[in-house]
Amino acid sequence: MERVKQPLIHITKREDMPFWKRMIVRAAAVIIALLISDIFITASSDGRGGFFEFFASLFSGAFGTERRFWMLLQNTALLLGVAIALVVAFKMKFWNLGGNGQVLMGCLASAMCMFYMGGKVNDGVICLVMFVASILAGMVWAVIPAVFKAFFNTNESLFTLMMNYIAMYLVAFFIALWYPTGTGVMSPLPYGNLPTLGDGIAGRVLLPVLIVVAVTAIIYCYLRFSKHGYEISIVGESLNTARYAGINVKKVIIRTLCLSGALCGLIGFLLVGSVNHMVSTTMDGNMGFTGIMVAWMGKFNPLIMAGVAFFIIFLSRGMSQVCTDFGFTSSSLSDIVVGLIYFFLIGCEFFISYKVHFNFIKKKTKQPPADGAVAEVEPEAQPEEAAEGGVQITETSEEGNS
Repeated sequence: MERVKQPLIHITKREDMPFWKRMIVRAAAVIIALLISDIFITASSDGRGGFFEFFASLFSGAFGTERRFWMLLQNTALLLGVAIALVVAFKMKFWNLGGNGQVLMGCLASAMCMFYMGGKVNDGVICLVMFVASILAGMVWAVIPAVFKAFFNTNESLFTLMMNYIAMYLVAFFIALWYPTGTGVMSPLPYGNLPTLGDGIAGRVLLPVLIVVAVTAIIYCYLRFSKHGYEISIVGESLNTARYAGINVKKVIIRTLCLSGALCGLIGFLLVGSVNHMVSTTMDGNMGFTGIMVAWMGKFNPLIMAGVAFFIIFLSRGMSQVCTDFGFTSSSLSDIVVGLIYFFLIGCEFFISYKVHFNFIKKKTKQPPADGAVAEVEPEAQPEEAAEGGVQITETSEEGNS
């Protein structure tokens, strides 16, 4: 009998892994990545830190002081807000890569209200106009590629990506217009600042955090329980199925991107009105692209995405403190470590979805029986009832009984 060659590595699709096992795999990936990062940082620090000092600095950067803790919550909320805005479109398989541009347009709209209305009307009126203008600006910036996708089937990924650059240069244009003799940096404006909910850093941070928490809960219910959320999921599964079910696909695409852009504009409003009180070309903080990772790692579930956003901001702020304590003047090493942890987290998803078999042991192949010899035939598996009774049931043909 000819020997069948088996591949050395064989990959098969896993059945659904239990939730607790998936969490153990992800936790193991994070722990391994942190241990490797610790070794890497310690070996590169020229003796300034030890093995356990890495973890001490990591947690100190995120939780070391009251200010650090509240800044951790604020940055987590803003990143989660952008991710929530993107996941609305991602549920529909509309790959909105323009989160940065939509946030910037919200920032620009708020800054324009502060610049042109500041000192002329009450701050409460300015805040209200800023809120409406930011949401409309983000909505318009998202609905432009949505219209082209709905009516002309353009590539939404490239379209939304290019809109980021237009938004960035629009911000640069208006800053140069407002400050023609300046350095291209806008100074904080004392007008239209959002109210605080107390004294100190906690009072300034609490309002944006509460707004994002409320938005997350609303979007979770919207996607899970509303008719619109159901239509979004159907359009994402199959356009033909959606049309067969009587869903107006063009309307759903445009409506969903209006919501996605409006949420990005809301984050721009919070950035200008509550955090920075000015606008710059880098104010988005690349949250549009980081939000994509949050949405993907959170499996498009807003509740899980909150934990992912918290972990990403924890790493970012913790590694900044590690670089300071270990004497690194460049942030590139911090970016390498964060990227390494991302790599392990993303890579572990492969082992959650697939199983790897290694064919190191060669199975013996049975030789064909010699002439005149009777080949042994292994009995087939019998039902449980027969096995318990010790009775072997075999099928015989009528010709054999005759």
